[in-house]
Amino acid sequence: MNNFMIIGHRGACYYKPENTLPSFQHALKLKCKFIECDVRLSKDKKIVIIHDKDLERTTNGRGLVSKYTLKELKKFDAGKGEKIPTLQEYIDLLKNKAIMVIELKKGKGIVKEVFRIIKKNKVENKVLIVSFHWGYLRKIKKLNKNIKTGLLSVRSLLLIKRAKLCKADLIGIYYKFLNKNLIDKVHKNKLKIFVYERVTENLSKKKIKKLIKLRLNGIALNNPIL
Repeated sequence: MNNFMIIGHRGACYYKPENTLPSFQHALKLKCKFIECDVRLSKDKKIVIIHDKDLERTTNGRGLVSKYTLKELKKFDAGKGEKIPTLQEYIDLLKNKAIMVIELKKGKGIVKEVFRIIKKNKVENKVLIVSFHWGYLRKIKKLNKNIKTGLLSVRSLLLIKRAKLCKADLIGIYYKFLNKNLIDKVHKNKLKIFVYERVTENLSKKKIKKLIKLRLNGIALNNPIL
């Protein structure tokens, strides 16, 4: 992970429904070396790929993801007729083709199950586990200290301190709260830093180039083309 990271945010969600297999496939087509997804637990403790805790925004379903089994979740339309993928389907598609950036959403037992799947597929060196929940990242490092992790935050408050507590390798922050002083502090603490845009945004090339000049280590984009 020495090179600058262009991360496909939820795949290439500018073009395809977010967090679906076609979105990940399109990110590959755009030559993304890092492709991000969000994972949650279903009612029967299967790892599925969906951002929100409920179904309304991204599917034709209603209610909490955690209230449905995998079989039930597969019946919903996740956009343009696509289905909600599982983590295993994501790995099958991207294994040996890109670094898989997996964001852990809140869920009891999610760390253990995601780690089990990663270990089963022998992709420990092909993943970057990120989360807003620093305790989850600490658990990942306890399970395997060599797995790369990244602590996410909207703002920078206490971010470096928490990243060091959970032994994270990277920090991810919303681009609007980035500044040169923060980047210098992150690098002085031997961490790397990337920024992300929200799914409703599409940063201009001019803005992206301006961010890169600040000596960032990466950027997560809905339209991952530079």
